[in-house]
Amino acid sequence: MGLRFDPVGGGQFKEAVKQMIEAERAPIKNLEKAKAREEAKMKLFQEFKSKFTGFEKTLAEFSNIKKFRELKVDLGEGDKQVSVTFDKETAQPGSYTIEVDQLASRSSIISNGFSSPDEANLGLGYVVLNTAKDGSDEVFVDEKDSSLKGIANLINNRKDCPVHASVIQDQTDPERPWKLIVSAKNDGQSNAIEFPDFYFMDGKEDFSIGEEHEAGNALMKVDGFEIEAGGNRIKEFLEGVSMDLKQAKPDAPFTMTITEDYQKISGKVKGLVDQVNGVLDFINKQNQVDEKSDTKATFAGDSSLQSVEYRIRNVMHEGFPVFDNKEDPGTPRLIFLNQMGIEFEKNGQLSFKEEKFTKALGADFNGTAEGITGEYGIANQLKEIITGYTRSGNGLVNVRETAIRSRIKQIDSDIATKERRVEQRTQALTDQFSRLQSSLSNMQKQGQYLSATMGGGGGGGNMVQQLLGG
Repeated sequence: MGLRFDPVGGGQFKEAVKQMIEAERAPIKNLEKAKAREEAKMKLFQEFKSKFTGFEKTLAEFSNIKKFRELKVDLGEGDKQVSVTFDKETAQPGSYTIEVDQLASRSSIISNGFSSPDEANLGLGYVVLNTAKDGSDEVFVDEKDSSLKGIANLINNRKDCPVHASVIQDQTDPERPWKLIVSAKNDGQSNAIEFPDFYFMDGKEDFSIGEEHEAGNALMKVDGFEIEAGGNRIKEFLEGVSMDLKQAKPDAPFTMTITEDYQKISGKVKGLVDQVNGVLDFINKQNQVDEKSDTKATFAGDSSLQSVEYRIRNVMHEGFPVFDNKEDPGTPRLIFLNQMGIEFEKNGQLSFKEEKFTKALGADFNGTAEGITGEYGIANQLKEIITGYTRSGNGLVNVRETAIRSRIKQIDSDIATKERRVEQRTQALTDQFSRLQSSLSNMQKQGQYLSATMGGGGGGGNMVQQLLGG
């Protein structure tokens, strides 16, 4: 039996075209596999890059001894009287005896009482406000705002106003419990103000000042010396130390002690050790290969990574100079990481022994700090290594990332080019088979016509069928 061609797009035709196109697409599949490998490598590279980024952030905390150090404050029984904040780069450790005798006060007034805070019964008038710009500002009060709450809102809505108004309920007189309080916004005599003048007319009730308080400074003793503070928030109470006074308690002194926070410093050093271990662990995993490993998608045997590992391991074994010899300032002594509790284990990772490190800090804080943060300390040497790989332009990280991205981009371009060629080839094959199918279809029709015309005698029909594959 001869071949029978299906209609255009039919089974045999479709399968024939499919097989030809599959053969044409083989190079594209190879390119897609190559792209997948490069993308896998890029993902690994981004992981590696993130470790360097984290490394740089951690090293920033070790750029000098001021950033390296951490302080803590112990207020003892004074934690209810004061709170303390400090700048660790300027504050100094020390111990101080403090006694808070009087809190700073602010200027304030309270009005007479009213039966309602909402009734507009004071009539027309105005309030004269003494502003922070050494001027005065008149606030007009119309009938709809002539209630205690209305006046408070008018005062509080004024820009640069040195006072704040509020309405309070005082049950000393239950029939007229509502009063207006106007207070300065800041404590201390230097912030004393002249209170607003209130003028009203044609009202149902009179407004008056019931009581007035003057501003005053805070009084305290520091190591037995009497100190006067201009407010309850004392900026630079000591160098690098600010204090907020919360409660006065005369004749109840307490001790404020500022010390180095060894635990927090240890946490920072442990973080640095973890960053080093992260880089070393990544490189070690890349070099662990077997017969199933696709080394084209990893950094196995990568010389640049091996260089990073070698330089980091090498510097971690060095001694770090400490220049604290007063008799011979130019000759340093060396301090080693194992003296600080940082050691290499058999698995190639670093271990950090916090107890040993804190003992080193306690016995030789300045020497330990310089060995880590000094000009030739471990942190600056690690930073020099890392910077060589992360600097913009010709740094290894940028060069390698650019190269991988370039290869992926080129592969995408090659795939796009070949896809266009396959599309063109597909169209050409479709047109070619369509024409062939059309010609054969016409021949079949002619054969059927001849068979019908000539009949089955004389063998004519057999000849036509043989020619057309029938």
